[in-house]
Amino acid sequence: MRKRIQQVKAAMAAHGIHTLLTFDPKNVNYLTGFHTTARPIWQIGRTACLLSADGTWRLFLPAPWDREYAPPPGCETVSYTGGDEGLARALCGHLPTDSRKRTAADLDAVPAPLYRALNRCGRGDQLTDARLLLARCRMIKSPAEIELLEQAVRLIDLGLTAAGEAVAVGAAEQEVQARIDAAMALAGSQGCGFTTKVISGPNGSYPHHVAGPRELAAGSAVIVDLSASVSGYESDSARTFLLPPGGGGAEEGGGEIRAAYGGRREMNGEARAAYAGRQEINGEARAAYAGRQEINGGARAAYAGRQEINGEARAAYHELLEMHHGITELLLSAGKRMKPGTPIRELHDFLRAELTRLNPAAVQAGTIGHGVGLRAHEYPDLTGDCPELLAENMVLAVEPALYVPGRYGIRIENMFHIGPEGATAMNRYPLNRYDREGDDDGNL
Repeated sequence: MRKRIQQVKAAMAAHGIHTLLTFDPKNVNYLTGFHTTARPIWQIGRTACLLSADGTWRLFLPAPWDREYAPPPGCETVSYTGGDEGLARALCGHLPTDSRKRTAADLDAVPAPLYRALNRCGRGDQLTDARLLLARCRMIKSPAEIELLEQAVRLIDLGLTAAGEAVAVGAAEQEVQARIDAAMALAGSQGCGFTTKVISGPNGSYPHHVAGPRELAAGSAVIVDLSASVSGYESDSARTFLLPPGGGGAEEGGGEIRAAYGGRREMNGEARAAYAGRQEINGEARAAYAGRQEINGGARAAYAGRQEINGEARAAYHELLEMHHGITELLLSAGKRMKPGTPIRELHDFLRAELTRLNPAAVQAGTIGHGVGLRAHEYPDLTGDCPELLAENMVLAVEPALYVPGRYGIRIENMFHIGPEGATAMNRYPLNRYDREGDDDGNL
């Protein structure tokens, strides 16, 4: 923790900041280690941290939380009462009186009541925005942070294993979600960065669909996007599961139909032989046989229609396979390009161009990657205007995805740790479990 504080102080000095205030619970956690999921902030009261160039390091906690948490050595706990007004008074009593000493804060985490209270103390309008400073400090992970994220990724792998067992024709999206969440919770997940997403069939064209009662259908794609949490650190990954047409596979299902039809023909042959032996004495049998022919003609027509439907289903499933393999290979290629010093915007441009080449008509909605740490989605975002370079000990989630409106979506996401020589995938769950015809590459 002390090394982290020294790094933050160095960043403060580089930006000419004397005193830093943090109100976002994740930033407070980052600077003090204080973390709780027992109750929401609006119930327990707001927390804050003050760090200054002169060595002041204080954690502000609403009473009685100050008696339930031991801060790290060197960090003083300040207890307050009276809500936002009480916190503002406590903070103003510790801020520098010299107006030349700049004070900065994560202003996006300062609610209006607290900001007004700080203004009444004469300090609110003097705050400089420190969001980028804090985001860039949190961007580079310590060995302890990476270990916590690795534990959170292991929980995701267990969740994906549960998903692989639960995804089946007829299962409801929310049923699969419940089994995933239960598996991760039983293994030790302390919550998650976002609600587990199970998105099937046409719902898959909406990237942030919430799991509902829709039943998974044969021949469809099922996106599973999930997060787990360990000591406040949140992981983020996704896989897309494919359900073959016919429930047990198009070829298997079609084979059963053909076998049944072949057996029907054999039985009909016996019926014709019996009819030949009785035609002179059994007029009723002739009439029955004529009716049987008409019925069998209808069965053959239905079988022909089923063949046509199965052909369309196989073609649609083949499209899913091709898209799935294309995005899998793209994610593998991206991992090889992620080396320290690489501009993030170059990685973004490569991913976008390859997705366009894979399916120019599909929609590329949402982010294509982002940092992961105390939040499942944090700075930096993989965008075309991101100013950052990849650096050692960054942890990123890369999530190439394509969405075909009204039909399906495919999203595959891995977490990567940037090492001195390049990126290492943190997930162990396979990227791909599905072979195209003629492929024998197995799991990738």
